[in-house]
Amino acid sequence: MSQCPTSTSLPDGAYEALFTHGIDGFLLASPEGEILRANPRACELLGRSEAELIEVGRAGLVDRRDPRWVEAVERRGRDGAYRGVLRLRRGDGSTFPAEVSTALLPGGDTPLAYVSFRDMTAAEAEAARTAESRRAAAEVVDSLESFSDMYFGVDADWRITYINAQAEARLGVSRDDVVGRDLWQHFPDLLGTPFEEAYREAVRTRRPVTVEACYAAADLWAETRVFPLRRGGLGVYFRDVGERRAMEQERERLLTAERRARTDAERAQHDLAHRATHDDLTGLPNRTGLVQQVGAVLDRWPVAGMTLLFIDLDRFKLVNDSLGHAAGDALLAVAASRLAELAGSTELVARFGGDEFVMAMFDASVVAADRMAAAVIAALSEPVETGARLAVTASVGMASSAVPADLDTLLREADAAMHRAKDGGGGRAAWFDEQMHLQSVHRVRTERDLRLALERDELFLEYQPAFDLRFERITHVEALVRWRHPERGVVPPLEFVPVAEEAGLIGRLGEWVLGRVVEQATRWAHVPGLRVWVNVSPRQLADGRMPDVLATHLARAGLGADRLGIEVTESTFADSSCMAAVLEEVRALGVAVAIDDFGTGYSSLARLGDLPVDVIKIDRSFVQDLGTARGEAVLSSIVTLAHALDAEVIAEGVETLEQLRALSVLGADSASGFLLARPAAPEHLPMVLADPASARPQLHPSVARVPRELRVH
Repeated sequence: MSQCPTSTSLPDGAYEALFTHGIDGFLLASPEGEILRANPRACELLGRSEAELIEVGRAGLVDRRDPRWVEAVERRGRDGAYRGVLRLRRGDGSTFPAEVSTALLPGGDTPLAYVSFRDMTAAEAEAARTAESRRAAAEVVDSLESFSDMYFGVDADWRITYINAQAEARLGVSRDDVVGRDLWQHFPDLLGTPFEEAYREAVRTRRPVTVEACYAAADLWAETRVFPLRRGGLGVYFRDVGERRAMEQERERLLTAERRARTDAERAQHDLAHRATHDDLTGLPNRTGLVQQVGAVLDRWPVAGMTLLFIDLDRFKLVNDSLGHAAGDALLAVAASRLAELAGSTELVARFGGDEFVMAMFDASVVAADRMAAAVIAALSEPVETGARLAVTASVGMASSAVPADLDTLLREADAAMHRAKDGGGGRAAWFDEQMHLQSVHRVRTERDLRLALERDELFLEYQPAFDLRFERITHVEALVRWRHPERGVVPPLEFVPVAEEAGLIGRLGEWVLGRVVEQATRWAHVPGLRVWVNVSPRQLADGRMPDVLATHLARAGLGADRLGIEVTESTFADSSCMAAVLEEVRALGVAVAIDDFGTGYSSLARLGDLPVDVIKIDRSFVQDLGTARGEAVLSSIVTLAHALDAEVIAEGVETLEQLRALSVLGADSASGFLLARPAAPEHLPMVLADPASARPQLHPSVARVPRELRVH
């Protein structure tokens, strides 16, 4: 039977070596806390010399805020030993956690105790990091479990490491059954599918991959996003898109039906073209047809003068009312035939509607025009047999242009002259008279003075701010052009802008305005989020240079494109193939596009989604209708659709606090109007900063009066 080896006592020098070179701090002390010896490691950890430790004793080494010291001393006195974690104090006053072992030494005349300790700061920090990592991991798992998307993870060996509850339910599997299993063995139906290709591509390239395909085994159309994980393996999110796919298929079916209908419509378009440009009753061109025919003539002879005869049957309404519409239609047909016979092959005749006709003569003298007017009156005065013998007269208004003719202008002038002839008793002709001429002269002078104004810098800008109802600040300012005429005073834009359009000055005027607006926007660069808007006419967009002009001005001023926006009228979009394309280029620069006075022109809610716009400016007429069920319903529809298209809504013409409150409730983003601020010079705008440190414009008092809970958030 073997015996235990005889114990060997350590030589006396060994204890001293352990005391001196031990990796733990060691103190020899009395039970009452008087320190008798301290090894070098204890001095190092406590930041004191042995003499200092002997001087301060236990009371100078413990962290008095740690209540465990009292318990430790009591337990050692009771049980003879103690071990635990306590906080010690260094010589500089800082504290640290220490694992402390202490016991009373037996024997001897004087009771002694030893205290051994080591610094636990690193261990405690590591434990905290471990706990935080576990908490973060638990939060990730909780997030994955709460996803509406399905998720699973695989390691580098294609073993399934995790599957969330959504994936369990949709795939009809149990987490316990699949975790740890080989992906390809448990889901063999994935092999040879786009999903397998995506998974392997993500592993090969270490880049995310997205694929949409059908997983036949689960009757699932899924959009799958595959992400390589840092430690190898993949995380796979996949979403059931079956409902969306069904909607897309239905949409495609509808588009196919629409294309078929469009094809049928195109086949019928040739048959409808004549009806679109001609009057059904008389066979004459209608207004559209006349515009096309006049345009064709002027394309061949662009310098041709033109004379228009605007013809109206006197007391035609009496025929309709007394004899019925059949008799009236018969009379119109005979009148059209007589006018066409008079015109021959050199003049154009059209029926404008009702009992109005227009005849166009080219390069005709005044004598020839007077002769034709007399012939028209004589021909139309001849009796007409329609079951009753009808005798009517006609009034003729005439207007002429010796320069390249403007059809719209001549139509207005001839119409005005016709009404003058009718006011004189009918059955006569009248030229566009002196009074009407004076009005034309006024327009010509306005054009001349406007040309000079552009050279003499008589134009100036005022700015209309829009107050943001969400962030309580001015974020939009519209530039408005004004003309300070040396004799007529301030001329309103409605008087000179149309003249600029007609005279071909709108390009110069628009570029002048744009240059000043960009300069002013640069001065407002300190105002956060402020965008300055400038009105742009369709003619400015028509030549396609607008994107280059904007880019040049922005680059010259060093202004960000997000500080500028252009406003266009709804009629701008009538030629979607031209104007819309130019506006898309403008938006590509970063310059915003707004529809001005939305709802009063060409567009509709149905077309809003097709328009390249960032802001919808609601016309004041809609704002004035607030307070009525219809008005609020219409405005709410516009706001809802605009927001769905990621467009902002600015309501114009706000004049009452009730309108402002209603706009806030309906969700308008910003508002402008006389209630908030009138157009003014830049230095007079309410752009004072409430707090220079915050660089935040001061909220208008009327906006401040709208309860915060009513404002858009």
